[in-house]
Amino acid sequence: MARQKTYPVGLQRALLAGLCALACIPTAGNQATDAQATGASPGFCVKPTSCNPDPGPQPVNCAAAESGLEFAPFNIADFEELGSDLNNNPSYIGEFMYSYTDATAQIYANGDNGLQFPAAYGPVATTANRCSSDDPNGPSNHILHVTGGHVQGGSIIGAPFLGWGGGLGVAMQHFAVDKNLCFDSQANYLPESERSPFCEPDSAELPVRYAALNLSDWDGVAVWARRAPDSQPLLRVLVGNKYTDDDISYLTYVRDPNEPRFCERVRECDCVNGKDCEKWDNPGGTLPAGYYCGDPAADPQPGTISGAGVQAANSCNMTQCNQVYPAYPGNGPDPQFAGRPCTPYALRNGTQWSYCFDPATDPPPAESDKQCGDHWTFPLHLTTEWQLFLVPFTTMSQQGWAERWSFFDTSTVSVVRLTWDAGWVDYWIDNLRFYRVRRNGLPNAAASASQ
Repeated sequence: MARQKTYPVGLQRALLAGLCALACIPTAGNQATDAQATGASPGFCVKPTSCNPDPGPQPVNCAAAESGLEFAPFNIADFEELGSDLNNNPSYIGEFMYSYTDATAQIYANGDNGLQFPAAYGPVATTANRCSSDDPNGPSNHILHVTGGHVQGGSIIGAPFLGWGGGLGVAMQHFAVDKNLCFDSQANYLPESERSPFCEPDSAELPVRYAALNLSDWDGVAVWARRAPDSQPLLRVLVGNKYTDDDISYLTYVRDPNEPRFCERVRECDCVNGKDCEKWDNPGGTLPAGYYCGDPAADPQPGTISGAGVQAANSCNMTQCNQVYPAYPGNGPDPQFAGRPCTPYALRNGTQWSYCFDPATDPPPAESDKQCGDHWTFPLHLTTEWQLFLVPFTTMSQQGWAERWSFFDTSTVSVVRLTWDAGWVDYWIDNLRFYRVRRNGLPNAAASASQ
């Protein structure tokens, strides 16, 4: 289950106008949440055939790679936060990081002592010496090692991703709120003289002040990464802002449904797994009776399928319409879609699907060119050795499947993600940060973005 956190009442009331309690850290999309750990030896294989065990990387000269750069005073994710694993044992974690998938495979985080957990909110980290200067016994040498489609002892306990893949993300609201860059502990927006230069101006909309940071003085995103031999090499860096972010659209709607939004959300309610939508009196687990994808007489109970994301993907019809918004499950059913019938509708591009809306009272679902989600992205091509990847904001572009913008507004950055496509996943990741070339006349190191 995603770990939840309650924010100060003052901020809840200001942001949501008393409609709901702001009770959960963003945990966008489908999550892996089964708390059972499995053993994973250091040289395990991610594929069931043609196995190429990972011998591990050689430490690199990190100082040389980062020469001429400076980094934001907060890390997006450095995996040095002491938390706990899903069995509540002490472990270093990726603070504020969530995972999401297409529900065709699990994504696992590999910890120390051969333990492996589904990569739920705050995935476990493992000890590794990335830099040649690292002290093998030092306290700050943890990285994130995630795999998808893991095979253990000859038994397949996962599979390659078969749909659009998955990703890992961190919402900027954690730094604005949790780290008190912009809000104090009493949920007051700090005076300009006291708040961080990363905060939005007083004139910004309240959801934007809460959920976004100003990165206009920074060059882009930096990340250390490598892959194992059997992993796909592609890993994308993705950055969202107020013009593309579903969370800001959600917060704006909850605060005032009539307030203009920068982009629109839709909720599909058909089955995406090739099954029929059927009424289940006993879906199993903790799921309530309702509509789920599959035959109650022949298919496994939706509640017995590991992972909340898979369960969510299996709901349909009004059961899907009444689901919570995944980033804020503590707020209850999503008010934009709750109680609406599942209604067939054809977009003007010819795509026909069923959406949660009432034709008698609601506007039709937003056309694809008005929808949220098409964040700014740049592809990385990982090798089996550690590399520092620099991704300037100026090299990032949208993919073109939702609302498009002619410019990338880096003054309202709301989320940073690492995403992958269909296939096998075995990634090692460390020190996800914002960077810029040192303002002292040194050559522009951003030219190495595609290395």
